[in-house]
Amino acid sequence: MSYTKNRMKINKSNYLNMTQSVVLYGGQFNPVHTAHAAVASEVYHTLKPDRFLFLPSYMSPLKAHRSELNTEHRVHMLELAAAELGFGEVCLAEIERKGESYTYDTIRALKSELGDADLYFVIGTDQYEQLDRWYHIEALKELVTFVVVNRGKAEQEIEAGMIGVQIPRIDISSSLIRERIKNNQTIEVLVPRKVEDYIREERLYES
Repeated sequence: MSYTKNRMKINKSNYLNMTQSVVLYGGQFNPVHTAHAAVASEVYHTLKPDRFLFLPSYMSPLKAHRSELNTEHRVHMLELAAAELGFGEVCLAEIERKGESYTYDTIRALKSELGDADLYFVIGTDQYEQLDRWYHIEALKELVTFVVVNRGKAEQEIEAGMIGVQIPRIDISSSLIRERIKNNQTIEVLVPRKVEDYIREERLYES
């Protein structure tokens, strides 16, 4: 299967009209769920960027990995979620590069394509608390403005130069979705409706 709707590749033709502000929201999205959608919506409507890019990772250096779902399914579910939200594109930068997805390398590649656009990178509390482990973090802070959303706590304190966005607490995770599917439990409302339909049609995560 080949899916191209709402998908952005690293290609200079995509940037003929340079934008002023671009939000990047990265993650494994395995699968994308309602909490992801809530974060995207709150950040999008708070910052009102020119473009909002979902950035699925090929392989996160700070997470354990299993070959439980191929990349094409993850990307397509993101496209379905973006369509329901009414905004957003899927950026394939890390998918196409393969290997471990170091944010610093990704941002440098995108920066050369996006020109003078202001880049904003969305992270949660869990990622914020381990930023010191990120590859070339000090150099990365010079390239992007981090947007920190509270996760697992009512309020999030952040360092100077970052943007904090408060979202309602939603205790949903991709691992929870996968576990419920394996146990033949409902995932209704936990993921966007079209994503749920796709998971059921393709029988994803059932084993």
